[in-house]
Amino acid sequence: MLPMPEPTHMDFELKWGIAGVGMIAHDFITALGTLPAHQHKVVAIAGKDLERADRLASLHKIATIYEGYEALARDDSIDIVFVSVLNLQHYEISKLMLENNKHVLCEKPMGMTYKQVKSLVDLAREKKLFLLEGMWSRFFPAYDALDRHISSGGLGDIYHISIQFGVEINDIERNLMKDLGGGVILDLGIYMLQLVQFIYKEPPTDIVCTGHLSKAGVDESISCALKYKDGRTATLAAHTRATLTNKADINGTKGTLVLDYFWCPTVLHVSAANSTEWSLPKGKYKFHFHNSAGLSYQIQECWDCISKGLTESPKMSLEESVLLSKLTDTMRTQMGILENGL
Repeated sequence: MLPMPEPTHMDFELKWGIAGVGMIAHDFITALGTLPAHQHKVVAIAGKDLERADRLASLHKIATIYEGYEALARDDSIDIVFVSVLNLQHYEISKLMLENNKHVLCEKPMGMTYKQVKSLVDLAREKKLFLLEGMWSRFFPAYDALDRHISSGGLGDIYHISIQFGVEINDIERNLMKDLGGGVILDLGIYMLQLVQFIYKEPPTDIVCTGHLSKAGVDESISCALKYKDGRTATLAAHTRATLTNKADINGTKGTLVLDYFWCPTVLHVSAANSTEWSLPKGKYKFHFHNSAGLSYQIQECWDCISKGLTESPKMSLEESVLLSKLTDTMRTQMGILENGL
C-alpha cells in the first residue's frame, strides 16, 4: 500500500462529508455518533433534495447543507466523503470527490462494472488518496474471530461454502428499476461473494449463474455455483421475492460452522459449547437497518488507516474490490444484464 504524504497525527479529527440523504446516511451518521467525538465529526451533508438534506442535518445537528454534490466536493474543510447515493451514481460521485482531493468511503458496490471500479482505484492511487468500498461486513469483530479460527485449523480443510440471502425487497423502487442500478447481484449477491473470497482468498476458476429477471430487466433472483482449486466449491442463492435462511454454512473436514446474519454478524458459534457474542454500540437515534450500529466498525477503520498514512484498508483491499467487480460482471453477463461485461 502506498503511503500518503504527510502522515497525520494519531489524535487528529477526521472531518466527514455525507453525499446522500437516504436511510443509510441516517444510520451512518448515527453510528458515527457512537465513536470518539475528538476523532470524527460530520461537517456537511449534500443531496439532490434540499428539503430532505435539511431534515437530516437538523436531526443530527450538521452545520452545512449543500444542494447537489459539486459544492461538497469543493469544501476544503472536509477530509473524507461517505458516498451513499444510488448504486448507479456511486462511480460519478466518488470520482468527483477524488478529483477534488477528498478521501472516499463508498457504499458497495463501488461501481456498476469492473471498468468503473478499476478507474476509481487507479485515480485514488494516482492521487495517493484513501479509498474504501464500504463492505461493512469485513470490519465486524466476528470476521476477525472467524479468520483466526480458520487459520488455526479449527475447521480443518474447507471444501464447501453454502450461503443463502433472501429478503422481500421487490417493492423497493431502487431494486425494481434498472436505471437506478437495482438488482439482487449488486445488492445482496456481492455480500455472499465477499465472504467466500474472505475464506478462500483466491479467485474462482469457474462460475456458473442462473436466475430470473423482472419485467424491467432487473435480476430478482440468482443461483450460482463457484469452483475453486483443490476441490473447493461454493453455492450462492439470493432472492428479492422470498425470505431465505440468510446464513452461511462453512463446511470443513473438522465440522461445519454456521454464521447467522453473515453480512453483519454479532455472534460466532464455533461449536455447541463455544460461542462468542459482541455487543453493538447504542445510537442516539433508532437505526433503519439490521445491526446498522456496526457501521461504526468501518468508520473507525477509515480513521485507523488514514491516521497511519495508509491509502487502503488491509481488511478490504482495493484489489479485492476490483476482483469482486469482475465476478459480479461475470454473473450479470450470464444473467443477460450486461453485454460482454459492459
